[in-house]
Amino acid sequence: MKRYLPVVVIAAALLLTGCTATVSDPADVVTPTTETTEAPLTAETSAPEVDDAYAVFLAEVRAALPANTQIPDATDEQLLTAGQKGCDLLAEGTNPDDVSVIEGEQRSELGYYNDSIAIVTAATAYLCS
Repeated sequence: MKRYLPVVVIAAALLLTGCTATVSDPADVVTPTTETTEAPLTAETSAPEVDDAYAVFLAEVRAALPANTQIPDATDEQLLTAGQKGCDLLAEGTNPDDVSVIEGEQRSELGYYNDSIAIVTAATAYLCS
């Protein structure tokens, strides 16, 4: 029994490691192919959910407002209301340079409503339909 012990240990080790299979015929070897029958993956381009559009709109507005904004404490609701007002004014045909969505907003030295431009630009991208 002692002389068969090393053979039994080696055979058990081979069985446990999966080294018992042999290839007797090269035709039995599976080779990978580059052909696929499935369609390639494509990215979906769906419109953002309404809540997502609002969040993106708010982030865009807050990032675009000038450092000297006239509305530093505007709430999310106020910005959303102003954005919708901008959409409505543009839909009515108001010249974009004349759109002001903030009560009492003053034009800059160059004649623009800087806060309104930031709000309306984001609104046209995310709120106006």
